[in-house]
Parts: sequence; structure tokens; C-alpha cells
Amino acid sequence: MRCVLALALPVALAACAEKLPEAHVMPLVGAERNFGREVAELGMVDGFTRNLAADAVLLRPEPQPAAQALAGSSGSSGVSLTWEPAFAEIAASGDLGYTTGPYQAQRRDSAEVKYGHYVSVWRKEGERWRLVVDGGSPHPPPLHLPDRFTHAPVRVSANSADRAAELKSMRAAEAALIADITSKGLHALVAAAAPDLRYYPPGSFPITGTSAFQTTLLNRADVLTFTPRGDGVSAAGDLGYVWGDATRVIKPGAAVERGGYLRLWRRDDSGHWQLALDLTITEPARTKTEPEPASAAETPS
Repeated sequence: MRCVLALALPVALAACAEKLPEAHVMPLVGAERNFGREVAELGMVDGFTRNLAADAVLLRPEPQPAAQALAGSSGSSGVSLTWEPAFAEIAASGDLGYTTGPYQAQRRDSAEVKYGHYVSVWRKEGERWRLVVDGGSPHPPPLHLPDRFTHAPVRVSANSADRAAELKSMRAAEAALIADITSKGLHALVAAAAPDLRYYPPGSFPITGTSAFQTTLLNRADVLTFTPRGDGVSAAGDLGYVWGDATRVIKPGAAVERGGYLRLWRRDDSGHWQLALDLTITEPARTKTEPEPASAAETPS
């Protein structure tokens, strides 16, 4: 009997592991965590370089080709950067996904710690996940325990998806949203948002859910503009991303802040594109004599 149990237990455990609700996103989460380990072991530049896609873009805060952004990371060697995925979503086709979660950046020569949330978009190339777009939104120290890991549910594959047509459709949704924001302000995001929208306003804590987002809008008077510069969509045509330039005016008469933005779009069950995540990072313009702010070198963006 002991022999039977000894043989049956590993099989039962393996079967249970296959049925874990988060099993479909764990390869992506594993890639994100491995990325973090390599940055810790190899340093910022080498750790990032080992995980980047050839066309990768980093928001710092304006979008830059990753190689260019890393070449300018002169202050990153004195910073210890750690992060942990708290949410993940993957396309039905298994070739595109993203993770997001809290990060900490601590200077090695002081006790100063900066906090924020990152968003990383990943694309599967062969058997390996590669980082396509990465950005980090700084915010004050958190007032609660770390985020508990959650994930989007398994999506059903759409084998007949026309990738080019789906990309065109998503671009139309993005263009319509930008037009609505121009005329109506950030309230336009509500109509486009998925119920579980993750919203990352500049310099503030992340917000999840359309109800919480609407409440946040009551206290925001800033005006933002968006210009898309790049995008991509999964082979299943159910998940996509758009990144580009962003500007922000905090209040009438204030100077224009410049930066970048990243949006994740997903198709709902009725076939409409909904906004799953919205990240905007801006900062005030610097004079030629001003040094680069520490946050630019310390965040995953």
C-alpha cells in the first residue's frame, strides 16, 4: 500500500498543479521574476539587455528605444531595484502578455527609498519571453501591505483571428479614445474602460475598477494629450498594446510636462475593445543645467 501511495502522490500533485487557476500566466510571471533576478545579479544595463526584444521601448518618461535609454542610465549603478508582479494577463494565443506590480528603488549609499508601480509588456519569441515595453510610475510610500497576486482568467482562443484586421480595429479604438479625451477630458476613459481597469495616473497610486476611477476624476483638473507611436496585438486578436508620447498640464497656466503613455486593450466577449490598463508618466521640463532626476534612473521605466 505504501508503494502505491508513493507512486500515486506525485501524479496527484502534478494533476493538481495543472489545474491551478493561475497556471496559464505562470510562465510569463516566471519570466518577469527571472528578469528581476538578473537585474539584481548583473546590474541594470546587463539585466535589462538580456531580456529585451530587438524593438523594445522604455518610458523614461518619454518613450525611447531601449538601447538608447540604457546608455543614458549613468546613475543606475548606485541603485538597488526590486519589484514583484502583482497582476498578470496573457492572450489566448499565449504569445503576448503583461505584468504589473510594485517596485522599490534604493540608493546603495543612503537609506533613501523610492516607490512606484511598473508595467511590463512581454512578447513570446520562440520559446522565450522578451520585454517589448516597460514603464514605471513613481508614487509616495504605500500605506498598506504589498499587493496580493491576482491574474486575468484564461481566455478562449480565436483561431480564425485576422491579426492585421484586429490591429487595425484596435488602432481605431485608440484613435477614438484620444479624440474623446481631447473633447471630454479624462472622463472619456470611463466609456472605453473594462470593469477592472487599472489606471496609473502620473505621480499617484494605481487605481483599479471604473467606480474608483470615476471617484478619482472628481479631484483631477489636469489636461493630457496623447500621440501613439507604436503598438502590437496578439495572434488571437484578443489582447494588444499602444505606446506613445504624452503631455500634461496640471492646471490652467502651468507649464507643460512631457512624457509617455502605455495602454493595454483587450477584447470583451462581444468582440469590442476595452481598456484594461492605462499608464501615463510625465515630468516637468528641465533646463540644460538641471541634472536628470533620480527617479528616471531608478525606476524600471
